[in-house]
Amino acid sequence: MSFIQVSDDSDVRIITLARPKANVLNLAMVEELLSAVHAAREDSQVRAVVVASNQPGFFSTGFDVVEVFDYDRNAMRHFFRRFLDLFNETLHMPKAVIGGIRGHAYAGGAFLAVAFDQRVFAEGSTGFALNEINFGAVLPSIIRHALINIVGAHQAARIILSGEKVSPAEAHKIGLADVLVQEDQVLPASVALAHQFAAKPPSAFAISKQALQSDFALSGPSESLDLFIDQWFSPECSELRQALTQSLKSKSAPQ
Repeated sequence: MSFIQVSDDSDVRIITLARPKANVLNLAMVEELLSAVHAAREDSQVRAVVVASNQPGFFSTGFDVVEVFDYDRNAMRHFFRRFLDLFNETLHMPKAVIGGIRGHAYAGGAFLAVAFDQRVFAEGSTGFALNEINFGAVLPSIIRHALINIVGAHQAARIILSGEKVSPAEAHKIGLADVLVQEDQVLPASVALAHQFAAKPPSAFAISKQALQSDFALSGPSESLDLFIDQWFSPECSELRQALTQSLKSKSAPQ
């Protein structure tokens, strides 16, 4: 695989995001992640999963601006459909999924983070942000519901409507981060937590998790992609995305 690494620690499957330098997500990386998550689900020897990063200071800063922001309507619909497949496969995994949030988790990276059962955050000045509103995009219902389930309606509304960064310390305070450790301890702490869940009776864990997701309105069908796609290609969002793309390109251009 080009963008991820897969290994095992006894009965814990470790899926590591490994795309320099910020694990930005394109279609190929989403497909690799989806394949790895599905394989972990189907492997009876795997009792829990950790999704982590090997990029210092970063979990994932979201969608690949250069590639994904250039998709036409059909390509974007296909990409986001596959990303939601990844989100749902992760969310509904009948085994515990622990997120090792080593650093910045923005936009699509933050989407993925809220699909995990628990999250281990690195201490420091990095942040979590669902900043779609800042460039005119909207969140699908399943992601909104997942965030509400984690932090409650008031905090979820603040995070979504402000688009502001949440620090690791604040994330821990509001329940977004279950564990807060030094950056070099994120993976060991995530694997240790995964082993605690792996020790639970597997069928009871799977049934209980599914029942809780039904209780939390996370098991029903999500809204169609039309709302997201229509807003993504609206004049407002298109103009803001173009400005963001140009800003990032200018920053990366040789001086």
